[in-house]
Amino acid sequence: MKLTRIVPAALLLVAAQLACTTAAASEIVLATWGGTWGKAIAEQAIAPFEKATGVTVRVISGVSLGNIQMIAAQRAAPKIDLVMATTSDAATAYGDGLLAPLDPKEIPSLAQLPESGVRRDRNGAAMFAGMWVYPYGIIYRTDKVKDAIKCWKDLWRPDLKNRVGVSSPKYMNSYFLLMANKLAGGSEADVAPGLEMVKKMGSNLVAVVDDSAGQQRMLGQGEVWAVPMVSSAAYKLIDEGVPAKFVIPCEGAPAGMDVVALVKNGPNPSDAKKFIDFYLRADTIANVTRELKITPVNRHAKLTPEHAKYTVSDEDFRRLVTFSEPAIAAGRAKWQDAWDREIAPMTRR
Repeated sequence: MKLTRIVPAALLLVAAQLACTTAAASEIVLATWGGTWGKAIAEQAIAPFEKATGVTVRVISGVSLGNIQMIAAQRAAPKIDLVMATTSDAATAYGDGLLAPLDPKEIPSLAQLPESGVRRDRNGAAMFAGMWVYPYGIIYRTDKVKDAIKCWKDLWRPDLKNRVGVSSPKYMNSYFLLMANKLAGGSEADVAPGLEMVKKMGSNLVAVVDDSAGQQRMLGQGEVWAVPMVSSAAYKLIDEGVPAKFVIPCEGAPAGMDVVALVKNGPNPSDAKKFIDFYLRADTIANVTRELKITPVNRHAKLTPEHAKYTVSDEDFRRLVTFSEPAIAAGRAKWQDAWDREIAPMTRR
């Protein structure tokens, strides 16, 4: 009789241990960037989430497009729960059926994001959520340019002859061409007005530079006095002592945005949604973006005075311009071809 009482108790103990082991082994897999970006996410978001929930977050590091391609290769049996990517890569992935829509009832933090921070499909479902933005504005040398640059149209001023560098459609989502096109009254469906607008720069246009390092070098060495640049690269240059100023032009500025998305049919969607909600919270994203010196999409995030120096004000945030990611993806190769024929020969390099 004693044996019959002991055996169920032992079985119950084993079952309890197994249950605890299963709970402790709960894991989600996140595909995101490595380096400085991955370090900030790991220390300021993943570690606190693991401590608060007991859920382990396993990270796979890679560039945005590479991670999306990995998810595509796993379509039949996804092993990744979450991915962080650029909006253009995420939009393509969602259109290909690789991502699942986000339900605001399951992810309450979505309600804290501005309308521009939650990209939606044709039916109004949230495709993915913005983490941070990096405006593509203008940086100029304050020791070289007598009259402050305040607007995109200032790049066409006579006093900037042989002193302007720009980027082609293959860089930063074609933003420079699209802004020139916007000034000229064009649309994503027809960028011919923008190409003509760029041609009117004439001798002002000295270089086409399609990477931040090249832009920083040319501005730092005084080869160009003004160049459109993403905010994070611009502030890095200023921090290094280059006498320069970064501005959101009067006509507004496009902004790159990186997003977090839920992989369709991922292995642990419940905990993955918990992570998205935790990550997008004002306190969490404030800590991550402070480390990266970048602007959080969640405008409820409280910024330290030092962090605020590197971010977009509420007034400038409202002036950020968005363009259609599907239109950019569809047109960029054709726009680049036209640029190579019509614009590239204008420059000295």
